[in-house]
Amino acid sequence: MRPARPRASRPRIAIVGANFAGLAAARQLGCEFAVTVFDRSASFEWLPNIHELISGVKRTSDLRLPRRRIVARAGHRFVRAEVAAIDAAAGHLSTITGRTFGFDACIVAVGGVDETYGVRGADRHAMPFKSVDDCAAIGRELATLARKRGRKSVVIVGGGLEGVEALGEILRRYSRLDRLVITLVEAGSRLLPGTPVRLDAAVRAHCEGRNVRILTDSPVIAVTPKQVRLRGGVTVRSDLTIWTGGVTAPPLLNEAGLADKPRQWAPVTAALRSKRFDNVFVIGDAAALPHPLAKQAYYALQMGECAAENVRRALDGRTLRDFKPAAKPRLIAFGDLDTFLVSGRSVVASRGLAALKEAVFQVTMAEIDPPLNPTALGALTGRLGSAARDLAQRLG
Repeated sequence: MRPARPRASRPRIAIVGANFAGLAAARQLGCEFAVTVFDRSASFEWLPNIHELISGVKRTSDLRLPRRRIVARAGHRFVRAEVAAIDAAAGHLSTITGRTFGFDACIVAVGGVDETYGVRGADRHAMPFKSVDDCAAIGRELATLARKRGRKSVVIVGGGLEGVEALGEILRRYSRLDRLVITLVEAGSRLLPGTPVRLDAAVRAHCEGRNVRILTDSPVIAVTPKQVRLRGGVTVRSDLTIWTGGVTAPPLLNEAGLADKPRQWAPVTAALRSKRFDNVFVIGDAAALPHPLAKQAYYALQMGECAAENVRRALDGRTLRDFKPAAKPRLIAFGDLDTFLVSGRSVVASRGLAALKEAVFQVTMAEIDPPLNPTALGALTGRLGSAARDLAQRLG
């Protein structure tokens, strides 16, 4: 089958993946290009707040936007399909449904997949923490567990950002349920590695006097339906295991020749161009930058904008510009107990910062999907109503 060509002679741009990075690229590319955006899911998901689904503070609809509408508003075409193969040398890609599309340039923004590090039973007996559906399912399981009689145990594997924010949301909703015991297990020596050490101390201080146990230097070696087994022979009972242990590269990167090995991010130049193919740019979590950068949504948005500009430059035969990330402070929520504003090695902690984190969410969602029609306006109104109720509870 020959690649399908959009009308006229506009350069054909394929964008694989439509979350932060991919949509940012699509919105930067004008109608002088024939842009097709691919993703297997109909909805963009605001992943930085998925932990709030655990407590019920957010609803699934609060964190989702319709990709087709966003892409169409940018003047482009959205194809809801998983990309199964990219042949950069031939200039075409194939979807899992068997359709083939040609491109002159391709922007790959496929994100990452759950990493279980080969831990036996983790993929079968632990609940993942990577999407809106994942965290909504965790919330339902916790609610069911809380209704049952007797002492119940929840184990969170991973003491990074996801694990700590998950713990905060469980405490927000269930801290008064004395028969629910929570264990946070981290393989490293402290919580939230890569952040100032005082955050570890602050989280531990909030957990004092509660049914929370924090185990660091405790790598998990196996997960069973009722236990989490740690190195050294320690076992922890678990009626519900939540896996926040990490993220790895999807198989597509290696299969497309963008990465040399499985589970490896795709190496790129400082201009985000693939080191393997000149007609491919890799952005977001999928990119292995010359200088490593935290995998954060705001960096993905910046990369999307830079890649779009560099595609334009590449097709015009102009010099590419390097990606220069703009430093931004980071907001880390710990349920309704605290919010941390981290800037470099400085930390400000205050419950009141929850309003700032919520404002970032609302403003960015409105930028991605401006309320220009009744449907978008209704979605924004619903999100604002949920936010107002949440903040009243947090600060009241």
